[in-house]
Amino acid sequence: MTSLFGSVAKVGAGYDLEFERVLATDVDDLWSAITDADRLARWMNVYTGELRLGGTWQALLDDGSVYCTGTVTECDPPRSFVTTWHAIEEQPTTLRISVEPAADGARLLLRHEGAQSIYYGPGWQSYLEQLDEHLGAAPSSEVDPSRTAGIAWDARYTELRGVWEKRFGSLRS
Repeated sequence: MTSLFGSVAKVGAGYDLEFERVLATDVDDLWSAITDADRLARWMNVYTGELRLGGTWQALLDDGSVYCTGTVTECDPPRSFVTTWHAIEEQPTTLRISVEPAADGARLLLRHEGAQSIYYGPGWQSYLEQLDEHLGAAPSSEVDPSRTAGIAWDARYTELRGVWEKRFGSLRS
């Protein structure tokens, strides 16, 4: 059975998603993994631009086309940042990231506010599981024991999509 981690709440016309990961590394290394474009490309996507206060960035698909843009509106390295998240053909949303020490590594808290698409649930979980593989999930981090190690993002997203659809569906009732 597929395990989900993260939470979702209906807020106005959108959804707020929250995820927590504890990685088997330190705060500085985790910060680098989520803010350095070369390292982001190892577990998420290719990013161009500047991931710093006031910087603008673009997330690219495999074909080089832009699927999302943003502007970093708050940044307190290596503790937190806030960025707009503007996926093409969607309204802008807000992404809040914080990093803090944990007993067995470093904790990442990701909050995506105002998401309009229910498919951010399986998307974020798939990306964060890839981050787990990149840095190593700490023993206290919730993981899906049925997940195949090394599974491609697209395949994992497909596995998670139906389960996340049910979770979002329960909020509409």
